[in-house]
Amino acid sequence: MDASNRVAGSGWFPLCGVDALDDRAIYRTELLGHDLVAWRADDGTVNVWENRCPHRGVRLSIGQHRGDALQCQYHGWQFGSGGGACRFVPAHPAAAAPKVDVRTWPAKVRHGFVWSCVVAHGELPPFEPVADLDGAGDRLGLRTVAIDAGRAAVMRALGGYRFDPAGLDTTPAGECAAFELTPDAVLVEHLESGAQVVFLVQPARADRTYLHGVALGDIAADGDALAMRRHHQQRLNRLRDALEARSAAAPKPSFPASVTVQYGMGAAYRRESPLPATPVFEAKGETWPVSTAAGAGTDATDDRAFRVHLARSGLTVEVAADASLLHALREQGIDVPTSCEQGVCGTCRTRVLDGVPQHRDGFLTPDEQRAGDCMMVCVSRAATGTLTLDL
Repeated sequence: MDASNRVAGSGWFPLCGVDALDDRAIYRTELLGHDLVAWRADDGTVNVWENRCPHRGVRLSIGQHRGDALQCQYHGWQFGSGGGACRFVPAHPAAAAPKVDVRTWPAKVRHGFVWSCVVAHGELPPFEPVADLDGAGDRLGLRTVAIDAGRAAVMRALGGYRFDPAGLDTTPAGECAAFELTPDAVLVEHLESGAQVVFLVQPARADRTYLHGVALGDIAADGDALAMRRHHQQRLNRLRDALEARSAAAPKPSFPASVTVQYGMGAAYRRESPLPATPVFEAKGETWPVSTAAGAGTDATDDRAFRVHLARSGLTVEVAADASLLHALREQGIDVPTSCEQGVCGTCRTRVLDGVPQHRDGFLTPDEQRAGDCMMVCVSRAATGTLTLDL
């Protein structure tokens, strides 16, 4: 099956390098539209969990690593490595922990990466190693690159990837050939020297892809490794910029709500034929406007009065400079569910139908803030004179 037609979510995908979990790090990532967190317990167990505390929904990625558990930042609930069961609630230290579990995901360590997958029909899809990484000699991990383009577009663009292991400059010298190893892995070989790099694709969302790379070959000295990493970073940055320029105006697809098809990743995908070389054209001289969806360029301490239209009730609410939006809504009898009232838990998330919010929360991702289609009414305000909310 051609990689571009493969159903997203039907296999295992890399999430991060194992070394990203060193020093009790908590690594936040995405896979097929799901917000995930990866972490390694002190006994070596690698966990991949939904990035959400089941108590109040706060992201676990902003919590604390307790050696064999993660502790939520909000109320301090702790969830144990392995099954994700709640094991301790600080507010009730003498009581038995409630029977609440974090949603766990499959986790596997291979080729120096942490892998996970979507479970379809209650069964794990088969994991097939990437043969060119199994048993390879020296390997040099490259910096992961986030690309605001779909997985299929990234796979096609890798067919035209070029690099120069000798000169390590910004202009590729010599021919390269790209081969599909699996539906989500590409090997690019420099034909003159035989130097290789393997790219592993992680579909974060329908319009966002993470690209992990491993350079293969004899890296003799630290200086050579640094030069190699810098060279590939320059090439990958150019690939990313060109893809994002082309996909900016394209319709945004979405992942299916559920996955009903599974495919193994067997020998049939291994270097049967080179990928077609898709040239990546450089974007030259473009300038892009800075988004103000998150209140960019505004002073967070400069509170101004603004007006809010409520689409469902038809009311208009005036928000004074010294009052919060939440307080103004309550004064008009508008009940908005809340919990922390500090912009952390996400309980008061409300759709924005018109206008530009000025975000001051710690819950929404930067991409969600830039989109400007929702806000936390407990702490955020308006960057424009009026807002229209789905209330």
